[in-house]
Amino acid sequence: MSNIKIRQMRIEDIEKVAELAMLANPFAEKEAYKKHLIEELRLSPELSIVAVNNKNEVIGYAQADVRGEMAVLEDIAVSENWQRKGVGRKLLEKEIEMLKEKEVKIVRAEVHYKCAEAIPFYYKFGFRISGFEQDYFGIGQDAIILKLELRENEGS
Repeated sequence: MSNIKIRQMRIEDIEKVAELAMLANPFAEKEAYKKHLIEELRLSPELSIVAVNNKNEVIGYAQADVRGEMAVLEDIAVSENWQRKGVGRKLLEKEIEMLKEKEVKIVRAEVHYKCAEAIPFYYKFGFRISGFEQDYFGIGQDAIILKLELRENEGS
């Protein structure tokens, strides 16, 4: 995994990131979702990151935004060829590290029900299911809500 680097997302990464986003967002339309990715990059550039291989190709990404003491993990996705090789772990570890620096106390993730197989990945980091929302991503597109409490920040 030493050949994988995490860096800030750049606008020129958006096309590849939009392709990866379809893995985490099976309900989304790529061109429309690109606008969401660009807006998240504009609003939270420091929390928009990519994983690149030794050829400098984008193989994964994560985005989050902070809302007071709470953050929402907007997306995390890894190219199918790179899944189960530690890329997602590196991305999520970096996001959590940056969110701790921003004194976030709770991280929320909304997982599309068609991506429920990702839940054990989140559990490894301490996320727990806190509920669900019907039609969260659109009619018939339900979300499983996960929550992580960043206890290290309590009382600081």
